[in-house]
Amino acid sequence: MTNKTLYRSYVDTPYGQMIVMATAKGLCALEFVKPDRNRLLMKRLETYFPGYEVIDRSNEFTGAAEKWLADYFRGNFNDLVTPGLDMRGTDFELKVWTGLQRIPLGETCSYGELAAALGVPGGARAVGGANRRNPVSIIVPCHRVIGHNDKLVGYGGGLDMKKALLSHESPGGLFASV
Repeated sequence: MTNKTLYRSYVDTPYGQMIVMATAKGLCALEFVKPDRNRLLMKRLETYFPGYEVIDRSNEFTGAAEKWLADYFRGNFNDLVTPGLDMRGTDFELKVWTGLQRIPLGETCSYGELAAALGVPGGARAVGGANRRNPVSIIVPCHRVIGHNDKLVGYGGGLDMKKALLSHESPGGLFASV
């Protein structure tokens, strides 16, 4: 394989099928298979991976993501080992996605809180936009970002999915009965 190969596999989860994609450097996409998310994924691939050949075969990073998802959905949170990542975006997007990875499992923060923590006070909308373009769902936990006053807002997988993921991570927590 060349350095311009994207490895693609699919994994079934309790909430639907996900597409898993990786380069030789790391995981670059993890999305629920949904028409609107697929369009966004294709646009991202065209922008950040031009000329890459997509092959339906696993590599070490797609395999690591599949294991991570299996452990996550079994509730084996202590076994989670984040696969290497090869996420590409603007400098601001990369900054937001790094910030997302600092939100502990079972906890949430608001878009405004994340913006302030990233040194962008008043940047809640910009953080929301970058959050929407997060190419590695669940592992890079964009679902842990909520609106002010603990409102569930915005999630590419849908609000029911966001609620389910938050409830899974913190049974009996704030969103268990929403």
